[in-house]
Amino acid sequence: MNVNGKSYFPAIDGLRLLASLNIVMLHLSSSSALGYMSHWNWIFPVVTAPAFAAGLFFILAGFLFGSKFNDPDRRMPVIPFMFARIAKLYRCHFAMTVLMFAALYVKLGGFENMFHPLRSFLMHATLTWTFLPQLGMKLNEPSWSLTAFFVCYAITPFCARFFAKIESRKILWIFCGLVFIPGIAWGIFFEYAGCLGTLPLLGDFSDYNLRYQYFHMFPFVRIFEYLFGMILFRLYKSGAFDFLQKNYVAGILQIALLGLLYASLFTMKSENVAWNFICHHSVAVLIYGGLIVSITTSKGWLSKIFCIPMIRSVGRASFYPYLIHLPLITIAWSFCNLNRPLATVIFLLFIYTISTLYQNYKTAKKKRLAAK
Repeated sequence: MNVNGKSYFPAIDGLRLLASLNIVMLHLSSSSALGYMSHWNWIFPVVTAPAFAAGLFFILAGFLFGSKFNDPDRRMPVIPFMFARIAKLYRCHFAMTVLMFAALYVKLGGFENMFHPLRSFLMHATLTWTFLPQLGMKLNEPSWSLTAFFVCYAITPFCARFFAKIESRKILWIFCGLVFIPGIAWGIFFEYAGCLGTLPLLGDFSDYNLRYQYFHMFPFVRIFEYLFGMILFRLYKSGAFDFLQKNYVAGILQIALLGLLYASLFTMKSENVAWNFICHHSVAVLIYGGLIVSITTSKGWLSKIFCIPMIRSVGRASFYPYLIHLPLITIAWSFCNLNRPLATVIFLLFIYTISTLYQNYKTAKKKRLAAK
């Protein structure tokens, strides 16, 4: 779809909502708030794997910014672009970090016990926690994604110009394959990194949980998910996915990809750490990319669901629940038992309602300023 000469993909809003909802459900589960559904063997793997992980956000961002900066002659200064993105996302993260810090202060009973939380607060505020996770607490765990996103935003102008100048579809397909090599190599390294033992500042890599934090959160692998999204847009513009203009073709592909994604969740129970990582960060990423291009034309049954106005409205605000849900889960446990179906529904309605209202307020304010 094209609006005022710019690429526009309404169904992507719904896909963004699906990813956000899945990650929120994952953290509700890890916070013992979904114990009542643990025997739902057919759906629980979708939540706990999860089926739609943070990687989808990075591919979507790469795809959308690839479309926004498609003109190879367009000037794209890095600093103004970065500040615009920080202004949009950082304030929400900072507010949640302050909220969690205040909750810890009350819980621990004064500043004499606050050295570790204070250091954690500074690391979260400066977005450096992702590089040295063992030095900080999870005041707001999704903050790692902001670090990775800002690294990706810093390279966006250069990469957008680079890919926009590539006319050969064959070369684009080659790059599409190459961006998966670092993730696969990273997964294999993850398998054997425990042999490194204790490293200065980094900690004891024989501890699987610490190692997982480094390999899951570190921006390195996320850059290539982002680049994959940018390349997918260039392939889309080159006509590589024109066959999806037919409803039945797009619909069949969407069913096939969702089936593959669901099946992949049951292969991640292996004791092979490398395969689990590769399945999560490479196989799933490839399927996410296929789903994105399958809905770009708004064809197929999944696109029609994602294009429902209410779903799109909530989807546009879905990154805010991703940033705010963990502190709110922690605080909610202090007041009630979250491990109930009704509590899950109320919590989800609350965070997505306030996020959508905030997004609509910001959109309306932007329109008023533009009108002036």
